[in-house]
Amino acid sequence: MLKLVGSFIYERRVLYLLYLLIIGLSGFTFYLHTFSWEPFLDQALFTGFVMVLYSIIAFYRYVRKQKSLKLLVDNVVQAETPVIFPKAETQEERYYQEMVRQLLAETNQERIKGQQDKQEVYDDFGLWMHQIKTPVAAMDLLIQSGEAHPQEMKAELFKVNEYLQLMLNYLRQNLDNQDLMIQELSVDAVVKEVLRKYAFFFSQKNLQLELKQLEGTVLSDKKWLIFILEQVLFNAIKYTSDGKITIAFYGQQLDIQDTGIGIRAEDLPRVFEKGYTGYNGREQQRASGLGLYLSRKVADKIGSRLAIESKIGEGTTVSIFFPKKRPME
Repeated sequence: MLKLVGSFIYERRVLYLLYLLIIGLSGFTFYLHTFSWEPFLDQALFTGFVMVLYSIIAFYRYVRKQKSLKLLVDNVVQAETPVIFPKAETQEERYYQEMVRQLLAETNQERIKGQQDKQEVYDDFGLWMHQIKTPVAAMDLLIQSGEAHPQEMKAELFKVNEYLQLMLNYLRQNLDNQDLMIQELSVDAVVKEVLRKYAFFFSQKNLQLELKQLEGTVLSDKKWLIFILEQVLFNAIKYTSDGKITIAFYGQQLDIQDTGIGIRAEDLPRVFEKGYTGYNGREQQRASGLGLYLSRKVADKIGSRLAIESKIGEGTTVSIFFPKKRPME
């Protein structure tokens, strides 16, 4: 309590010093003019009584305000809890309270967004876990059967690695544009780098590969362009049992065309949505719904655009449209 009294007096020190100064000046005036001291004493008594009464009332309100403020400090303000401040006595306090309300609102919005982002990651991780179980289960069956051929094991292990890379890129894809390195890239060099990685699957599934007019350059980020090409090419191989895959470049457009099972017309508008697997994914249990979603998100980040066309039984064509100038310009 003594600490509160000291704080109360200190915060109103100007008022009390001014009061004492006025009383002192009044007494000095009475002294210079040799007036009777009775009026001065009456004045000092009455004003002193008013000052004491004011101090008692002000101190009571001061204590209540301090308790309210301490309660706000000691308790974490939740998003759904309205913030009740003590009544502002000055315009300055009103401004400060409004500033605090705005800061609390922004903090709560960020907290809610953080919770939503965390839940989103958990949900996506669940999709990814469901997807990676397939090659792991396949390897387990091969080992248990005692017929684990090296080529088959290599294929399943490669799929596990691809899904691990997918999750890694998922966690990295929120990087801002400062982490991009947009430069002129040789289409032929980038495409062939990706194809070397998947050469095993072409031979395993006896798929033909046709390359058309890959001469030329595009403006893109090499790391993320390779990621997009890997996702698109992996899907083309995954859903093509026989036939061929054609990669063609003309203008500022790169097409990856397969002769696979195709995509139903009603699924096409939603293939880039997160978690959407469509009829093929549900039927064959081979899709997580993350690959094309991330590909489009990354394409937007590097200034490119993805488009897809498909017909059931005829195949699918995924087109990558590159910018004619740097995205940041």
